[in-house]
Amino acid sequence: MLETTGLDHETDYITEIAAIRTDGIREYGRFHTFVRLQQGVEIPTEITELTGITSEDLTGAPIEYDALQALKAFTYGTTIVAHYAPFDLSFVSYVFTPFNFVCTRALSKLVEPPESASLKDVCARHGIELNGHHRAMNDAEATVKVFGKLREIAEINGISYRNVVIDSEERPLKFTPKGAIVRTIRKEAV
Repeated sequence: MLETTGLDHETDYITEIAAIRTDGIREYGRFHTFVRLQQGVEIPTEITELTGITSEDLTGAPIEYDALQALKAFTYGTTIVAHYAPFDLSFVSYVFTPFNFVCTRALSKLVEPPESASLKDVCARHGIELNGHHRAMNDAEATVKVFGKLREIAEINGISYRNVVIDSEERPLKFTPKGAIVRTIRKEAV
C-alpha cells in the first residue's frame, strides 16, 4: 500500500510504502519505508492532515526508485493485493509491473455491487478494524483481512477477480495495469 503527495502518478510522488507477505494463514514478513521526496517537493498540507506524514518524516529515507526496487524484491513471485490496485500500480509501474494482482476495491464491487467499495466502508461492513486509515501499514493490514473475507465470498459464488479492475462513472480508471481485465460498471437508470 502506498501513501503519496496526491492522486496523479505523473505529477505526484510516493511518501510511504508498506506490504505484508502472507499466504492468508501465516505472515512471512513485512516491508515498510518512508520515501524521500525530490529536492523542492513538499507534502501538501491537506495530505499531511489526511495521513499525518510530514516532510520531516521522510528525512534519511531512500529515494523513490530505490524504495520501489526494495518493494519489487520483497514481492517477487507473489500476487500483489491492494485496495484500488490501479492507483498503487500506477506509481510503481515505471520500476516493475506485477503479473498477478488483486484489487480488493474491484473484488468488493464484484461481490457486493450496491455497497460502497471504500476501504473504510468495506472494513466496517465486515467487522474489520481499520485504525490510522491512510497510513500505509495500517491500510495494508486491513486490506489483507478484507481480501480474506471477500475472496471466500467470490470463490463460493464462482466470481473471477484476479487481475480484474473496475471502470465506473463513480471512479473512472486513470491507469490500467498491464494484463488487467477491465469490467465496466454503469449506473442503472432510475
